[in-house]
Amino acid sequence: MNRALLMELLKRMKSNVLEGKEIGDLKIGSILALGHQLEAIFYYLGHELGSLFEVPEVSDLMNIPDELAKVIKKFNLGDVEITERSKEHASFRLFGCRSCKQLIPLNIKAEESFCSFEAGLLAAFVEKMSKSHCFAQELNCSLQTNKPYCEFMIVYQKD
Repeated sequence: MNRALLMELLKRMKSNVLEGKEIGDLKIGSILALGHQLEAIFYYLGHELGSLFEVPEVSDLMNIPDELAKVIKKFNLGDVEITERSKEHASFRLFGCRSCKQLIPLNIKAEESFCSFEAGLLAAFVEKMSKSHCFAQELNCSLQTNKPYCEFMIVYQKD
């Protein structure tokens, strides 16, 4: 559990309650600050949601990053800058990440990855595109780095 992050979020929630402001985003942040078990749950939820979307099939793994960028844009999940690609993995920056973009203006910091929901969602998209299992992981979160993007890597399963 990230106790420092949780206490900061609870402090802000208390202030917002006293001022009659919304606390929904802060509640989500508080839940995620509780720890790794929730990261696995959010990854699973993202993966299950991603499996419900229609995405194009891609036969060449080298084309996955480009097609994934189009899917992310189509479903309003942010903007992608591809940083690395190979037949084994793809790395990219996701600008406008849904899990943390509303927390960034609040200057909330996290010590660990925060966007496991998006990682699960991305894994499901790539699995549907490639008809093969994969694993997605957030490498750096904007709540950690104070940069305007989160960084992800997707590793393709080798047969």
